Amino acid sequence: MKRFAVALVIVLAAVSPAAAHKLKVFAAVEGQAVRGYAFFIGGGRPEGSAWVAKDAAGARIADGTTDAQGRFAFDLPAAVSGDVTVTVDTHEAHIASVRLAAARLRGAAAAPAAPGTPASAAPAAAAPAAAGAARDDAQLAALVSAAVQREVEPLLERIEVMDARLRFTDILSGLFLIIGLAGIGLWARGRRR
Repeated sequence: MKRFAVALVIVLAAVSPAAAHKLKVFAAVEGQAVRGYAFFIGGGRPEGSAWVAKDAAGARIADGTTDAQGRFAFDLPAAVSGDVTVTVDTHEAHIASVRLAAARLRGAAAAPAAPGTPASAAPAAAAPAAAGAARDDAQLAALVSAAVQREVEPLLERIEVMDARLRFTDILSGLFLIIGLAGIGLWARGRRR
């Protein structure tokens, strides 16, 4: 039983710091820029940590250090057409990344500027109006997407925090279940004597 208690203390000591300081990164696309931040599950933000943004081929797009609130921002180059990965490294064994899908990066820009009807089928006066309506629809879609992203971002952070806490709670529950079962086994063994 003494060995089991020592093993339990070692496991708990090894698990607690890792869960308390797990690094997470969130990023949102706002127009032609990416803004985001990094945070520790146990609380706090990494100040002055290095971050780098790379395209799907691994080429560096932008880099820098996080501010006092763990935030970063950069403008998307026009040449980027694939996924972008942003990685934050605290240089203290905490590294986290977030991948932004190409559809999120160029969603509004990918909308057609005009309907796909042939020029001979539409009157000449209707073409500019249709192009303007398509452009307005694309701008509205971009604005709605940005607003939803701003509102959902804090919820995603809370979900990540709760998920990490649930895992830690699950580990503790499992360990205490094992201790309880060992106690019942030792009690039953003592009863037989």
